[in-house]
Amino acid sequence: MRRRGLARRVTAAAAVATLGPEDRICLPLCCGLPLTLVEALCADASRLRGLEIVSGLQVVYPFLDPKLAGAFSFRTWQCAPAIRALLKTGQVKYIPMRQGDAVRVFGPGGPWPVRAALIQVAPPDAEGRCSLGVSIGHSLPLALGADIVIAEVNQRMPRVLGPSYLHLEEIDYLVESDRDLVVFPAGEAPGPRESAIGELAAALIPDGATVQIGLGAIPEAILQRLAAKRGLRLFAMGMDRMVDLHRAGALDTAHGPAITVTEILGGPAVFDFVHANPLVEGRPLPEVINPLAAGARPHFCSVLSALEIDLCGQVNAETVRGEQFSAVGGSFDFLQGALLSEGGVSIIALPSSTPGDKISRIAATLPPGSAVTTPRHCVQYVITEYGVADLWGKSLGERARALAGIAHPGFRAELQARAAELG
Repeated sequence: MRRRGLARRVTAAAAVATLGPEDRICLPLCCGLPLTLVEALCADASRLRGLEIVSGLQVVYPFLDPKLAGAFSFRTWQCAPAIRALLKTGQVKYIPMRQGDAVRVFGPGGPWPVRAALIQVAPPDAEGRCSLGVSIGHSLPLALGADIVIAEVNQRMPRVLGPSYLHLEEIDYLVESDRDLVVFPAGEAPGPRESAIGELAAALIPDGATVQIGLGAIPEAILQRLAAKRGLRLFAMGMDRMVDLHRAGALDTAHGPAITVTEILGGPAVFDFVHANPLVEGRPLPEVINPLAAGARPHFCSVLSALEIDLCGQVNAETVRGEQFSAVGGSFDFLQGALLSEGGVSIIALPSSTPGDKISRIAATLPPGSAVTTPRHCVQYVITEYGVADLWGKSLGERARALAGIAHPGFRAELQARAAELG
């Protein structure tokens, strides 16, 4: 447990002045990015040159702006389009790790411990507790182990209930602000392929399930179909669509919090929805992106995306032609959680081919240099717009034939011939 702080109210510049160029600091994700503190950090870049920032996915990366001439380096477990070009320069240091390991890797005793945590919190409640609001994840536990905690207290940060807070006495410096949160942009609307996948996936998710799902056109299509379900609970990430699910009557509102989040990615609608809402509880990363935590929930259903899968069932969700494109994130933890859960369902969902039907996403073998994000022995259901392949308990030949059967018709005959060679 962290030592008790002073909770001194200071300017952003004065707070950042407590940091040095040799330090490593952590920042929250996406909508939780403390913009006032980051702006002060960038304004002091010449003095702080050499400082390393640790975090995951962001909507904006002001600390990597070319105008700062590489003053800061960024160590991360995510690989967004905005930072891919910096991987080869060394300014961005991508670690191929599970997001659920972030606290152990960057906490005390880990290989890259942070000295300071810069966070954004809601105003304190009557008992002096400051909710970390839309980004609890790694930020809360790393702050508890950091030497310095600097909190931007934003009047517009929603107060998410649950074990999602620091007490004022656990914070060293408070910087007041009153500004809009970073908004996670809406993704591409589902097309016919995604809608077909969404219908197939939703059919595998029963009423009363606990659902973990990501962002993108396929997850959006699945969430649209889930509006007709009843008694659902949502896990891990909050998003705009969960407001619609609540309005549609799809969520379980009779048995405590129906939504457990460690991060919330969206806009004003979801920010307003989660504020002091007893249906929503926030929890730190180890209590959410953790296969044991997920697996303890009956009928835990995980829906994951992928870039490609081979006929043996090996899943690549990270690389394209050997180049880093995405990341592991929480995928493996959730997949394992679904396999551990009583009545759990694990789904890998992907289009059958690349845009223009140029390349099959179901391959005979993964291309050289591809990452294996999910090993073949962990895969249960695979869905494309052409159907569902159940690989659980199947032999090499059986799973290859099942996968070939849901491939794009333009590649199916060749894949079926390769599948026949496997027995």
